[in-house]
Amino acid sequence: MLVSLIIVFREAMEAGLIVGIVLAATEGVHARGWWIAGGIGAGVIGASLVAAFAAVLSDAFEGTGQEIFTASILCFAVVMLSWHILWMSRHARAMVAEMREVGQAVRLGQRSLAALAAVVAVAVMREGAEVVLFLYGIVVGSHTTALSLAGGGVAGLALAALLSWLLYRGLVAIPLHRLFGITNGLIALLAAGMAGQAAAILHGADLLPGWGEQLWDSSFLLADDTLVGRALHALVGYSARPSGIQFVAWLATLLVLVLASRAISRPRARPLAVAAVLTMVLAAAPNARAEDLPVLVFHNHRFEPTRIEVPAHTKFKLLVKNTDDTADEFESTMLNREKLVTPGQTITVFLGPLDPGEYKFFGDFHQDTAQGVLVVK
Repeated sequence: MLVSLIIVFREAMEAGLIVGIVLAATEGVHARGWWIAGGIGAGVIGASLVAAFAAVLSDAFEGTGQEIFTASILCFAVVMLSWHILWMSRHARAMVAEMREVGQAVRLGQRSLAALAAVVAVAVMREGAEVVLFLYGIVVGSHTTALSLAGGGVAGLALAALLSWLLYRGLVAIPLHRLFGITNGLIALLAAGMAGQAAAILHGADLLPGWGEQLWDSSFLLADDTLVGRALHALVGYSARPSGIQFVAWLATLLVLVLASRAISRPRARPLAVAAVLTMVLAAAPNARAEDLPVLVFHNHRFEPTRIEVPAHTKFKLLVKNTDDTADEFESTMLNREKLVTPGQTITVFLGPLDPGEYKFFGDFHQDTAQGVLVVK
């Protein structure tokens, strides 16, 4: 029960934080509850489908289907969030005035509700697929009763919902004339975080250059795998060891949204800064050919071998095979990589160039046993 509670809370928390911001951003908008509930329902259905076809999806596009799909839905969410921000920049004053004058729920904001409902669906689908696969693995690989599993899952969902509600209540306590500006800022950070995550995922599939594997390491202050670290990852795209392309995507998205929203809300302002950001040309460094390494195998929920040595300052690809009868996830906060491996599947993880040192990795669904280290010399 405790294991299912922790995993469900951990994944649902990230989606719940996004739901809390969306609820606050649509405060007072007519029928927003139906739209957001519809987004959650669509996300649950999507998560079940993604979990059911995870192996097929991952094997598509020469083994990079999982990354391309995840990055695509993140980019779609960025577009929807951007639409909401720019729309609100133009209509926020009218909405505030109508709320004050009429004193009831307004209908003006319904035009952006569909966009935010789509973002909720993406968040629930992304996190829900991992929950489905993890809980299925517990059922198959242990003697946990269905009642205990369900109890832990419900408790985890309840805690995540409570956290989402607390965030929502904290935001709506802000005076009305400031609420839309603050929620617009939070949504801009959310969009920037998703853009950065999409760039990092595509770099992890060797589809984008890295422009530096690790710009900095702030894990000594706040590690990615802590509760606060995961919350900030969901809200603003926090990463303790971001790559260059991840940071550029985050910063460029944030700058474009902030400058564009200001230009729209102030029609007389000259949006030269927006044009400057949009015309930025970033030259991609040529990709070195990835070197092959021995296959890393999930066996009995452990890694074989547990230690792999690789040369420093060289790109390489690591093959990860799952011989167990349940899914697991290759993950490393030090390498900024996370990829699902279904039973019988072999995935490719693109890495490097890396500085000398030791980089730990683990199986996210069996962290107590599946541990390993990549030694870079």
